[in-house]
Amino acid sequence: MARELAPDLLPNGQYNHNRTRWHFSGIADTGKSHSAYVELAGTKQGKWFDYGNAAAGEDKGDMLDLLRLKLGLADARAAVEEAKIRLGIVDDWKPGKPALLPPEERTRRAREAQERAERREDEAAAERAKAAKRAKSLYLGGVRIAGTPAEEYLKGRSLFCEEWPGVLRFRDKVWYQDEHRKMEVPAMLAAVYLASGEQVATHRTYLHRNPEMAWIKLQVPKPKKVLGKMWGGFIPISKGSSGKSMRDMPAGEPVYVTEGIEDALVVRMMMPDARIISAISLGNIGAIRLPAAARRLVIVADRDSKLKAQEQLERSIAQQQARGLDVRMVMPPEEHDGEAVKDMNDWLVAWLNSRARQRKGAA
Repeated sequence: MARELAPDLLPNGQYNHNRTRWHFSGIADTGKSHSAYVELAGTKQGKWFDYGNAAAGEDKGDMLDLLRLKLGLADARAAVEEAKIRLGIVDDWKPGKPALLPPEERTRRAREAQERAERREDEAAAERAKAAKRAKSLYLGGVRIAGTPAEEYLKGRSLFCEEWPGVLRFRDKVWYQDEHRKMEVPAMLAAVYLASGEQVATHRTYLHRNPEMAWIKLQVPKPKKVLGKMWGGFIPISKGSSGKSMRDMPAGEPVYVTEGIEDALVVRMMMPDARIISAISLGNIGAIRLPAAARRLVIVADRDSKLKAQEQLERSIAQQQARGLDVRMVMPPEEHDGEAVKDMNDWLVAWLNSRARQRKGAA
C-alpha cells in the first residue's frame, strides 16, 4: 500500500538510495525540503514521520492518517474508502457509507493509478541504468592499486596481499561533495555487481595524506560513498578456490560476507580459498540475492552494540534464511590484549600490535 500510494499522493517527493523510503516536504508537498518520509519496507512499512511539523501535533502516523490529512478527509473510514479507490480494490465490505463513485469511475481511477505506477517504474529503471553507466565510467578510469596510494592506505590498515583483488582500483582525481565543499581528491574504487554479473555501482573510499605522510581516509563525515544504485549488489573480493564468477559458482560453496572492504580483505588473508564479498552496509547483506548454487552464507559481522544495528543484522539473517540459505554468523572478540575490537580489521591490528609487543619484550 505504501509503495503504491506514497509517490502518487506526494508527487514532489523522491526515493532514498535503496528505495526503502519516500522522502517528501510535509503535507504541503512543495518539494522544497525533505523533512518527512514514508517507510516503504521493513517492520515500519507504511509509517510516516514529519520532523518539520512536530509542533502541530500531526507529525507521524500511518498511510490512512496521511490520506486523511493530505486530502482533508473527514475520518479514518473515509481514508479507507479513498485508499481502496486508489488501489482499485473492490469488495463487499464497507467501512461506512457506500462510495458515491460509480463502478466505471472506480475502474478508471484504478487504471490510471496502475499507469502512473508503471511510468514511475520505467523512470526508475532509466535512472538506474544512467547511474550505472556513470559508475562504470568512473571505475574504468582507475588503475590497479599496486604501487598507488590505495595500496598504501590498505597497508596502513595492516592489510597485505601478494596480489590485490582485481575489483579494487585507484584514481587520483575523484569528485567529493557534501553540503560544505566540492573538490577532487584521490580515491580507492571498487565495482559493485549483482550476482548476474551486471555492474550497478562504484564504491569510493576517499583518501588523503596526513601530517605524517601516511595515506588515510579523507577526514570528512562520510569518507566512503557509492555512485549508482548499490542495493542488492556486492563487491567480489575473492572468487575462492574455483576462481569462477558468482554466476558460475560451484554448488554448495559457502559465501563469506562482510560489511566493509577492509574486513573482507582480512578474511581473504585468513582464508585465501574462500569466496568472499563485501556488502558495503549491514542492511544490504539481507538484500543480496545469491545464485541458486549458493547454500550457505557466513556473515562476518561487526561487533556493534547499537540496538538499531543488532536489529538490522537480525533482519538480514531472516531475509537470507527466507530464501532457503543456511546462514551462519561469526564475530571478532570484544577485545584483544586490552585493545577494544569492533570489526575484523580492528582485531587484526590488535593482534599484530600484541605480537609486536611480545617480540619487543622478548628482545
